[in-house]
Amino acid sequence: MRKKIAALLAMLMLGGVLTGCGGGNKVATGGEDPNVVPEDTYEINWYMQGMPQEDVASVEAAVNDYLKDKINATLKMHRLESNQYSKQLNTMIAAGEYFDIAWTTPGVLTYTANARNGAWLALDDYIDTYIPKTIEQLGEIADNARVDGKLYAIPTYKEMADSRGWTYRKDIAEKYNINMDNIKTFDELLPVLKMIKENEPNMQYPIDWGSDRTPEALMKYEEIAGTAVIFYDTDKYDGKVVNLVETPEYLEACKWANKLYNEGLVKKDIMTATDFEQRLKDGKTFCYVDFLKPGKAKETSAKFDFELDQSTVSDIWQDNGAGTGSMLAVSRTSKNPERVLRFLELLNTDATLSNLINYGIEGKHYTKIDDNTITIPDDTSYTLQGYQWMQGNVFLNYLTEGESPDKVEALKAFNAEAKKPIDYGFKFDNTAVEAEIAACQTVKSEYRKQVIMGSMDPEPIMKEYAAKLKAAGIDKIIEEAQKQYDEFLANKNKQ
Repeated sequence: MRKKIAALLAMLMLGGVLTGCGGGNKVATGGEDPNVVPEDTYEINWYMQGMPQEDVASVEAAVNDYLKDKINATLKMHRLESNQYSKQLNTMIAAGEYFDIAWTTPGVLTYTANARNGAWLALDDYIDTYIPKTIEQLGEIADNARVDGKLYAIPTYKEMADSRGWTYRKDIAEKYNINMDNIKTFDELLPVLKMIKENEPNMQYPIDWGSDRTPEALMKYEEIAGTAVIFYDTDKYDGKVVNLVETPEYLEACKWANKLYNEGLVKKDIMTATDFEQRLKDGKTFCYVDFLKPGKAKETSAKFDFELDQSTVSDIWQDNGAGTGSMLAVSRTSKNPERVLRFLELLNTDATLSNLINYGIEGKHYTKIDDNTITIPDDTSYTLQGYQWMQGNVFLNYLTEGESPDKVEALKAFNAEAKKPIDYGFKFDNTAVEAEIAACQTVKSEYRKQVIMGSMDPEPIMKEYAAKLKAAGIDKIIEEAQKQYDEFLANKNKQ
């Protein structure tokens, strides 16, 4: 009996040591066995951005049946429209409310800031036990997503790069024999837009944009903080952090937006207009600047009455946002992070689960054409088509009717061909300039749309914008970022 008690105490002490390591995280070895189906059922609450689905309940029921004998978990999918998602999740995080999984991306539910403020669970202690296959298939992209050396969320396994160019109406281009592959600048695009406006009265705005697809979107830079940026596609600013608003390239892009507006080629109320995608679907525009990948235009126009096509303008770049552009984070408030991570391992490696969540139930929400291709009826009551890039591993997904059969190979080749900028891997620590960043963000929120959207002459506004940024501390931000960037480049050159 004494020997049994001693052995039990030794095990308890070992368990206590293991649980105490890892900077406050529960250590994986102190959690549940990943090879055993637990007896207790755990409900996973997953928050997603996107349109709510009518028949989500039947999909959840099918998912729950599938998970029962694998990890004994049930799934609750909370889908919130874009104007609600960030507000609600930020409120929940600030209040320390419980949830399990959230989609995170820069500018919506910021990954890096929430990692540093403790909203997300650090995953490193869990990787080998619960998500080894997921991290292995991500490769260096997982390291690209680290903040201060730690991984706080799982990147979506998808295209990890982008090129910039045009997405446009294929039927209109063919009607007028327009070769968009030969058009690389707005100077070359302008006469095409004028011709379409003259000959196609239904094309009320031959070029259209939201605040992320203006002429400025053809520029390639990484935003560090406020308007402090590092350029990728020009050697003019090599090794330098610069104020975007003070560059002639930015002024030129904003002038083009204003010129296109003054020519009557852009929606007159572009400053206040909403729902760019609906305007596109209505067929009243010819083209827009887009962030491209293979097959992007076909995906976008899958439910349109016309087909879109695409043409690239820029090189393919894999930048510092490659890992953080679309991620799933586990909340620090999760009641069972081990079970949640077991679910995420399945989501990223199990095609049946991935397609069930993305497309629903075969015969009810979609029909199979062949083993790897499906057709989705227009009146389906459930589909996350077009949102696959926001969760899991897109390479597990069915192709939809009309998509190229070599889509997966094309996406992987796209990733392989991507160029990496010299600041690849640089992560700015904003601790020393948090107040200045907040002040500059306030200025940016006041002036950015005024200069990029096109309805105002940007030149006089830009001068006022730059002056307000200086008063808010942009130069201090640039100085601090430059110091860290110089150190990063020096260390990189030693390797």
